[in-house]
Amino acid sequence: MVSLNDLIEELDCTLEDFLDQVTLAIDLLEEGEQDEAVEVLKGLEEDLFDFLGYEEMEEGDEAEGEEAEEEEEKEKEEEKPKKAPAKKGKK
Repeated sequence: MVSLNDLIEELDCTLEDFLDQVTLAIDLLEEGEQDEAVEVLKGLEEDLFDFLGYEEMEEGDEAEGEEAEEEEEKEKEEEKPKKAPAKKGKK
């Protein structure tokens, strides 16, 4: 079993790694090595996507993803049982 303290320590190490990459990119920019800095930042971007659980999608895939979400919502609404009409009580 993993303790909360272990998870916090792992998160701290991961964030320190990200900070190290940002610092390296800044140092490279200051030295005039823009191409290398861009590569470091691209690597950082990929690491952050992985860390956050994002998946890279093509532009056409984004529209398809939105359509699929809309279809799922419609299906869920159709699956919900309809409410029975309220019974009228005697007066």
